[in-house]
Parts: sequence; structure tokens; C-alpha cells
Amino acid sequence: MRSVFLIPVFNQALELPIVLRELAECDVPRDRILLVNNGSSDGSEILVRESGYPFLDVPANLGIGYSLMLGADWALERGYDVYGALAGNAKMLPSEMHRVLDPIERGEAEFVCGSRFLRGGDSPNLPSFRRNAIPAVSRFVQLLTGVRITDATCGYRAFRLDLLRRAEFDWHAPWLNRYGFESYLYAKVLLDGAVRWREVPITMRYPPKGQRYSKIPPLVGWYDMLKPWVVARMDGRGFRPEAEPERRVATAGTR
Repeated sequence: MRSVFLIPVFNQALELPIVLRELAECDVPRDRILLVNNGSSDGSEILVRESGYPFLDVPANLGIGYSLMLGADWALERGYDVYGALAGNAKMLPSEMHRVLDPIERGEAEFVCGSRFLRGGDSPNLPSFRRNAIPAVSRFVQLLTGVRITDATCGYRAFRLDLLRRAEFDWHAPWLNRYGFESYLYAKVLLDGAVRWREVPITMRYPPKGQRYSKIPPLVGWYDMLKPWVVARMDGRGFRPEAEPERRVATAGTR
């Protein structure tokens, strides 16, 4: 089973070297990583091009959702089976990649999302606003989907690419370009009822208090993350059923 993790990068010249160093320390195979430079201008674009990993260059930052769509198309064209995401801001640990991959490779799940709130997870220096806001978002998601999750906003995820092949909804829609793609797909998985999914404990580390920890705009960004859950609940589109394997009927020969 071939898997690839996308790492989106936008003006992260300070954090990206940490990610690249930790990838090397974990001995992650080169063909398991795809970097996307989202129009960086602080030197990140040079780090991406000289990293030794496959990469895509986007002239302007069109959003994390756009990067994820672009990477998914890249992975589908090359025959990958599993697609995941790892932050370029060093919040997520490459050493925990196996936590989101293992359930899929064992055939136990088709979609796996990390959670900093599960037993075994952690979130050093998590800002108080997020400590309260994320559980509130997760409760909002439960009201819409009827499914209880613990961390609706964690971006450390992996899923079978067959889900995108079977999607009856437009996962390339421009309104998903910013922060919508991740939430919309997760919502569709939870609403489907037949897709096997699970949360796994992961670590989300934050910089010390007083340092900037996110590029998400305070109001517009959170709206972009919440809107897809509502749209997914209302538009009525989901996934086509998995195709059943063909049965070969043996016929007795005549003599």
C-alpha cells in the first residue's frame, strides 16, 4: 500500500527546517513526502526546492485547501493508495506518522484523524482560546452529524484515496480552497455511516506564550472551517458504494 503525505508551506522559513530535520531523523522514505510551496517569499521556497523531496510550486497562496486538492490530484495520478497531511509549521511530529497510517494499512479504517485530546495525545503550550474553542467546535460537529469526535480541527490525517474516487460531491469546488476541504471531507465521512473511520492520539505542539501560533484569520478563518460542516449536512451528497469484487464461477469441464 503506497502512501504519501503532503506538507503545505507558506512563509515558514523558521519552522520548515525543523520539519525537514525531523523527517530525516525518522528516516521517512523520500517518496512518502510531497511538499507544496504556496507562493512563499521568505526563503521557504528555496528550502522546498532544495529539500530533495518531490514538490509542487504554486505562484500565489490560494489556501491550504487548494494545496490539499492539488496534492490529492498528484497522488491519484501516480497511483498512491493513501493520502495524508503533515503541517509545515512544525506543530505535528513526523515520528507519529505511523499513528494515522497504521489503522489504514491494517485494513481497520479508511479515514483516520489525529486528536490531541485522546489519552496518549498531547498539546504543549496550547493557547487557552483553542483549549476552549476546539471542544466547542467538536460539539457543534456532533449536533450536525450525530457522531461524537474529540478534535474536529486537527489536520494530522490520512485516508484511502479511493474515497475521492467514489465521491459524489465536488471536492474541487473553489469555496473549499482556504480551510474548507479538510472539514468538508471529514463531514462527509462522518455523515456517510458506512465509511470506517477513527481518531488516534497525536501531539500538537505550540510555540511559547506570546509567539504567533497560527495564520488563520480570527473570524473569516473559523467561518471557513465551520461552513463546510453545515453545507455537507445539507447538500445530501456522499460516496458511491464500494464496488464488490467480481465473483468467478468455476464451471465443470466435460469429458
